[in-house]
Amino acid sequence: MWIVAFLVGIIVLLMTWMFFFGGAGVSHQRKLRREIERLREELGRLQEANEALRAKLGVGAEERFRRYGNLSEFVRDLESLRCAIAGSKICQATLSKKYGVDPGPELLKRILDKPGVDPVVKNRLADELLVGEVGRTLMLNLDKGASIDRAAAEAGVPLMVARGQITRLQILGYLDSDLKPTEQGREALI
Repeated sequence: MWIVAFLVGIIVLLMTWMFFFGGAGVSHQRKLRREIERLREELGRLQEANEALRAKLGVGAEERFRRYGNLSEFVRDLESLRCAIAGSKICQATLSKKYGVDPGPELLKRILDKPGVDPVVKNRLADELLVGEVGRTLMLNLDKGASIDRAAAEAGVPLMVARGQITRLQILGYLDSDLKPTEQGREALI
């Protein structure tokens, strides 16, 4: 009988040791919960400090949302301009209604003149979205006197794509009628 009680005691002792000090024990879980809570508090303090710094810089949450909204609208208008030049009637109608002009250099100028986005960022985004690497390569080769076929080969695009890109660049005022970069086109090459 004493042996049974002694064995039961050892089993209870082992179970207690496994439950409280083992890998899945309650004390280990408590320690992890305390660590999680400490990290949440630290995250909260860092977020408050971040907001305070942004407020000092004049960039609060509302200001950031407004800036992102302006930037998104600007990019959307540039994408619509690309689609309108490619022949999308819906994009043409939307842009004509919004800006009062048909797709071309004047519409691009009006899109770039809208306030709300840094002018340097606007010009860079417009160059990237409307000209891109293919357009830059085409303009460089055409400026050197290459034929459209040769410029397309240098850009690594089919002739049909190159002609479409050149047409878009002419419509937007990046290339003149002699297929030479305009001032705006030279700025896009930089």
